[in-house]
Amino acid sequence: MTDKTPPAILVENLTKVYNSSGSSKSALNNITLSIPKGSIFALLGPNGAGKSTLINILSGTVIKTSGKAYINGIDIDLSPQSAKYEIGIVPQEITLDTFFPVKKALEIYAGYYGIRPEHRRTDEILEALGLIDKANAMPRNLSGGMKRRFLVAKSMVHSPGILVLDEPTAGVDIELRDQLWDYVKYLNNQGTTIILTTHYLAEAEALCDRVAFINHGNIVLEDKKVNLMQNLGTKQLILELTSLASKTVDLPKGVEIMSAIDNKLVVKFDDQTSNITSIISHLGKHGVNVQNLTIDQPDFEDIFKKVMAG
Repeated sequence: MTDKTPPAILVENLTKVYNSSGSSKSALNNITLSIPKGSIFALLGPNGAGKSTLINILSGTVIKTSGKAYINGIDIDLSPQSAKYEIGIVPQEITLDTFFPVKKALEIYAGYYGIRPEHRRTDEILEALGLIDKANAMPRNLSGGMKRRFLVAKSMVHSPGILVLDEPTAGVDIELRDQLWDYVKYLNNQGTTIILTTHYLAEAEALCDRVAFINHGNIVLEDKKVNLMQNLGTKQLILELTSLASKTVDLPKGVEIMSAIDNKLVVKFDDQTSNITSIISHLGKHGVNVQNLTIDQPDFEDIFKKVMAG
């Protein structure tokens, strides 16, 4: 760890094996991953892929089998308490461990981290998460969505440089989802690194700038979002022709006809083998002229399926 500006999260050859009743199951297989500071990083994978295990190791609730993990350059083995101060984690499960009203509970959590009263941001956090009118309510009496907001607020009391959101919008309403993402983007603009796991792939696509796909305890692929969209995304092109569309029209390599109805021809293609100009030029050379076109861009669901299958 000689780099003067270490990544927000660095794991090296990280392995976790669970042993039970004479058998063992590997949850993480010697993974290495670096998450840059200031990024919004999506960790995507199916259930049981290893996402929560990785997060739980970083939070200190699961003990790794081998490998190294650093949080803002702090070795979680050598300085576990210091590492915890650098990170805030919003768990997937709604668990409430307080018998105090919302605001009082957040003040107590801030005290756990040694935050002096004059430096606490309790009211700011309550306001940002739409909890200000619930300040005196008991957490156990909140609705499911409000409980999740409380968990986010709890994770922010010590102003961590890294915020981990494990399925933060599962089962919550659209209003909370929009409000939460507005706050997440605000925090990121202030320099907070965001790590997100979600089954709502459209959320990851809209928010993140880097993505790692994990499956069966392995990092399958990690890259910038823009590179993934360009290299793996399959585009659809809707062509309005000057004549009737035909399913037998000749097309260049890598272009596949999805439908041909009346004068509309829908094809899919990827940028690695074809581009729009070459497709239109190819059609023109074969006597098929285009009068209008619409591009349907790829999305993360297509890319996710392709990576998981691959």
